[in-house]
Amino acid sequence: MRVTLIYVLSRNLTLNLPADLIRQAKIHAAEHDTTVNALVRELLQEALTRDGRARAAADRLLALADRGPYFTADPGSIRREELYERS
Repeated sequence: MRVTLIYVLSRNLTLNLPADLIRQAKIHAAEHDTTVNALVRELLQEALTRDGRARAAADRLLALADRGPYFTADPGSIRREELYERS
């Protein structure tokens, strides 16, 4: 059996949050068998991924706008999946 270990560099971060929010986060984490640290990590990753997708969509829209109002491709040649493609 082969085991691969991956080392992820991490750093500590101090947050100043309202006591009630921390209490609620601890309760939520305990109810979901996780930690507040894991909750914060997941929320940050989700927010940054969502921002990245929005930025990519905006870039695609700007690229379309740069081509002008006249689109030279045959509309029938565009697959539905391409119209709704997500990064």
